[in-house]
Amino acid sequence: MFKAEIEEVGLLKDSMKTISDLISEGLFQLEEDGMKLVAADPALVGLVDFKIFEEVFETYELEDEDKVGLNIENLYSILRRANADDTITFEVEDSRFHITMENSSTRNFSLPILNLSEDDIPEVGNLEFDFEAELEASVLEGAVKDSMVVSDAVTISATDEELNIRAEGDQSNADFTITSGSEGVIAMSGEPVKSMFSLDYLSKMIGAKKLSDNVTLKLGDDFPMRLEFVQPEEVNLSFVLAPRIEEE
Repeated sequence: MFKAEIEEVGLLKDSMKTISDLISEGLFQLEEDGMKLVAADPALVGLVDFKIFEEVFETYELEDEDKVGLNIENLYSILRRANADDTITFEVEDSRFHITMENSSTRNFSLPILNLSEDDIPEVGNLEFDFEAELEASVLEGAVKDSMVVSDAVTISATDEELNIRAEGDQSNADFTITSGSEGVIAMSGEPVKSMFSLDYLSKMIGAKKLSDNVTLKLGDDFPMRLEFVQPEEVNLSFVLAPRIEEE
């Protein structure tokens, strides 16, 4: 048995909007301290690591920990219909995931529970990074938007005191450099690294800035990137993005 009631409609909608831009379906893990989702896109380029904590919910009733497979695009389509002052209730019953929105009226929706394998849950805890920076999310967003003007990929390199984001097109380049201690940089440290990434994926991931003013960026050398958007005791939304391999 699972039943949870939440009034933080914006938090829920913003989370599912960003996730649905990357992932079409996934296995939600219903745990004592909240709902968790770890899923990768079909190309295995982008991975989502999401948790919304029990403290956010007005009520949170869980008899036994469980896993619920859902179509995330359909879930977000339903959540889009919620108003800011609605109360949303989730309930698992009769092999369906029920969603009730209550305010001046009561609206009921349901989704089929998908038969997804636990093997589809990727491992996310075994990556070790050489560089880490905490930035205002708007700083990274600006660099991504600048880069998209000229290319579909971006090279990110860093030292312990500098982060460089560079895009090269057929005729145009964009170069964005920020240094430790400059405006918008909260912390920066690590060893020299350099990797290339897809701007299409990055531009979707940066949509999580609605959840947190700051983002933590973790890098390695020709290695995946991890982006973390955190509201303590409310929601954690992180992404792992595989590097693009440069052709010889």
